[in-house]
Amino acid sequence: MRIGLGTCLLVLAGCAPALVHPTRPPPPDGAFVAGYHPYWTGDAWTAYPFDVLDRLYFFETEARPDGTLERHGWPSEWSDLTAAARAAGVGVAPTVSMHDEDGFEVLFADPDRVERLVESIINLVDEVPDVSGVHLDFEVFRRVDPRARDGFTGFVVYLADELRRVHPGVALSVFTLAFDGDDVYNERALGRVADYLVVQGYDYHSPGSESAGPTAPTGGWRGVNWSSVIRRFDDFGVPRSKIVMSVPLFGYEWPVSSDERGAEASGAGTTIPLTGPGDVLTDLPRARTMAERYGTERDEESGSVWYRYQTADGWRQGWFDDDESLRRKYAFVKREGLGGIAIFPLAYGDDGVWSGLRAAFPPR
Repeated sequence: MRIGLGTCLLVLAGCAPALVHPTRPPPPDGAFVAGYHPYWTGDAWTAYPFDVLDRLYFFETEARPDGTLERHGWPSEWSDLTAAARAAGVGVAPTVSMHDEDGFEVLFADPDRVERLVESIINLVDEVPDVSGVHLDFEVFRRVDPRARDGFTGFVVYLADELRRVHPGVALSVFTLAFDGDDVYNERALGRVADYLVVQGYDYHSPGSESAGPTAPTGGWRGVNWSSVIRRFDDFGVPRSKIVMSVPLFGYEWPVSSDERGAEASGAGTTIPLTGPGDVLTDLPRARTMAERYGTERDEESGSVWYRYQTADGWRQGWFDDDESLRRKYAFVKREGLGGIAIFPLAYGDDGVWSGLRAAFPPR
């Protein structure tokens, strides 16, 4: 018998037990390796290191406020991608996302719209019978109506139950914020229901930050770092084996007030992909190119590297993760006993990144 949304809200603790269905058996160290393929990076997937991936997240199918989906060609236009992943033994999971804060409130405060969204997601899985998972990426950075907050939690529980009923081998992973000062998410409940929580591992400094700095520090920086985030999820009782840290292959460059490390920003930052195909985001500089041009310094607190240079308009400062700082992140995940990593986005990687990934998580 189908368990409705209202029932799930009343019985969050028991509505859907946490099950893990990785496509490949977990390695001895328990590390799970996933990566995102954004639809707007086209055929960049042909260069991906499928031999080291456990799961590929297709990014994205976007949830509308009425509960329907904008699919961006999924699955019909991505059959070559899914075939290549399957041939390599890599599970494929469509990402269902929303980055519209007003739309979030409209959608999750209305049980009928939530019912429609769950049906839409089940249809995604129905159309690709051997899909290995569903990934949710709903991002809100301001306080919302409590009905929407509870509605989102109920939605995840309801979806988990429906997947278990209709597609019992399909795993459910949920993206969660590093810090949730506005209390938008019930992380404790989500940690019980989801197979994995993919925890935001980046944007600890972002384009709108008051100063330049590392986007994904593992330590230091007044506690805004991976270590603090992991302790936060410990307090929620989320098993560390369920925590997958998202790892950025990008950073940011800001106009700044001086040449000092972490100087005050004098304007909004710009994304700097680590590298990537020439036909992807052609207007953005590549971090590797900027590093070669201006040199880098390593910030030992965060593990990241940074560069600086001066123009006629003043100083500029860029921060990103290079091969060494990525290796430090992989070591952090293993040392802390976490479930694994999720690379965002894979299209910004290159042979140097893949080499480090294979060394840390040997192909199985």
